[in-house]
Amino acid sequence: MRFRIAFLFTIITSWLFAQTDNAIVNEYIERYIENTTDEVDIQQFASELLYFFENPLDLNKADATQLFAVPFLTSFQALKIIEHRKKFGNFISPYELQVLPSFDPYTIGTIRPFVTITSNVLSQYSAKRLWKEGRHQFLSLAEINTPKNKGFSTRDTITTSDVNHYKGSRVYSNLRYRFDYKRFLSFGVNMEKDAGEQFFKGSNPNGYDYTSFYFAARDVGRIKALNLGDFQANFGQGLTLSTGLAFGKSSIITNSKRNFNGFGAYRSLRENAYLCGGAVALTLGKFETGVFASFKKVDGNEISTSDTSEGVNNEPEFVTSIQEDGGFHRTASEIEDKDAVSDFQTGIYAEYKGSRGRIGTINYIRKLGSALSPNEQPYNQFNFRGDQYYKNGLYYDYVFRNVNLYGEISHSSHKNTIGQVHGALLSLHKALDVSLVYRDYDKAFITLQSNGFGENSNAANERGLYTGFQTRINKQWSILGYYDMFTLPWLGFQSDAPTSGNDFWIEAQYIPNKQFRAYYRFRTETKQVDQSGNPIKNITSQTLSRHRIQSDFTVSKGVQLRNRIEWSIYQQGSDESFGSLIYQDIIYKPFGKNLQLSGRAAYSLIEQFENRIYSFEQTPLYDYPLFTHSFTGLRFYALARYKASSNLDIWFRYAHSRHDTPITSLTNDYTIGSGLEEIAGNQKQTFTLQVRYLIK
Repeated sequence: MRFRIAFLFTIITSWLFAQTDNAIVNEYIERYIENTTDEVDIQQFASELLYFFENPLDLNKADATQLFAVPFLTSFQALKIIEHRKKFGNFISPYELQVLPSFDPYTIGTIRPFVTITSNVLSQYSAKRLWKEGRHQFLSLAEINTPKNKGFSTRDTITTSDVNHYKGSRVYSNLRYRFDYKRFLSFGVNMEKDAGEQFFKGSNPNGYDYTSFYFAARDVGRIKALNLGDFQANFGQGLTLSTGLAFGKSSIITNSKRNFNGFGAYRSLRENAYLCGGAVALTLGKFETGVFASFKKVDGNEISTSDTSEGVNNEPEFVTSIQEDGGFHRTASEIEDKDAVSDFQTGIYAEYKGSRGRIGTINYIRKLGSALSPNEQPYNQFNFRGDQYYKNGLYYDYVFRNVNLYGEISHSSHKNTIGQVHGALLSLHKALDVSLVYRDYDKAFITLQSNGFGENSNAANERGLYTGFQTRINKQWSILGYYDMFTLPWLGFQSDAPTSGNDFWIEAQYIPNKQFRAYYRFRTETKQVDQSGNPIKNITSQTLSRHRIQSDFTVSKGVQLRNRIEWSIYQQGSDESFGSLIYQDIIYKPFGKNLQLSGRAAYSLIEQFENRIYSFEQTPLYDYPLFTHSFTGLRFYALARYKASSNLDIWFRYAHSRHDTPITSLTNDYTIGSGLEEIAGNQKQTFTLQVRYLIK
């Protein structure tokens, strides 16, 4: 009977989902990052989604660790898949997911390109055959903004005393090459030049300012992972070691759990945010162990320099900070900070995997070439200072029936501090799922290369309890949300006293059919900060409330309309300000056509920066899609993708922002931006061209 139901459902629905394109990747990216204010490694995340698009996950053979780690399944969905397999055996068809409470036809349609029920294993292939059957990809993007900003204008009128300008051209560009053989083997090269950086001259005589190489093999015999060149390492809940970026609180309540899975290829253009050297992990029955060693140079803000011998470039004695993310090298001072500090790291992990979960430990030591000595402020006096530290962590992830318990306890050598996070995902009913997270991070806990869940981006000086839920009222209506309470036991960046706060989110989703989807979202967050404009440091509460109404309507196959209305209210004491955004999207992506188009017209009304509103925009592959509406005015863009042949894709994007100038202004001195990024006038345009060539 189960076979007949699954087979019948497959026949009815397979024609709807038989073909798709990489647009589905964009939908998932929006779902994960549309509301976060944290910086997200969009390139790495999109790369992981595209990987599963090209190498679907086997629903029958994936273990619990793999199911929890994939980006297109929530932890609750992974729980239900595991429990279903234990009760009924292997899936007959991916569409059999319809019998699970977390999967409706709309959800199955979105994940269908990423899953399968067959899997390949790596046999004794020759290098020649691997090269022939693998997939080669070349991708290049160029972008320029007009009018030129102050950093380039200053260069045109430079004097001997004015050296604060960008030394390179206004063009941003990157170039990537990538080879993949299924999920087993990949390697590639990524190169990037930011706008303002020199190219084949000056500080970059060999071309691109940033060049990264990686080689990665997975699941080859006993080798769980082998990485050479640039790689990433993420373990447990990210407290001890996490070189990537994770998602914060969002409409996906299971984002509170980090589903990290050890060593991985580094395909991002985020400079400094990687390890460089080698890593290997071996599977020995139910045990898994791995080691890594990394040596590289990182950017740092120099304080003083040691005495130097002739022909020897010594590192600075101290740096106020090291940059683990980003890496602009446009001005003389930024170039001076480039690769200022050597960074050596080595570590080991061991993990036991059972049928219901895993428990593991990660231990590593880090030695910097210069001592880290941040400028002392009241709030940062417990921050790490020195040139060496080590961290040790114990993490666990256990599944029992419809409950998933997970967490990590981490020890850092700086003042012998502890950070810990513990969580639970519970399916209390087929229509109700709950997420609980408790975290406690010491004020002196080392936050370098850590990624713990919390209110702040740094996993230190915070204690809190997060409760999330999602419930399906019927086939058309769902409600989800969370409530998070947190305290900062020590001073904060904008608070000269211990503070507390809370964050509440609720969302109602309405999906009557495959053609229409709508939701209403409300979020309010209250924090305590120093009272602005008061010379006496009094603590006051600030509250930011947001409302959003969005609907998506598929007019016909390949034509979709999307619109949104969002407004925010910011309150501090008796002061209150407002912000609002309205936009209309038109997306034209007909199946089988060589040309795909999408565009948006948006208007925002923002009284002050605290009312800014973020929105997701359609972009070429891997480009960063979040735009900040922090002004009153018009924003529109158009994106075209043309498939010139089966191997060649071309994207062109034009974006335009126009700020409304104050009606009281009698001069033409309105500017956008600040510092060297400032541009004259009230309009800004961006032109983007991307080309991808595939060899299959």
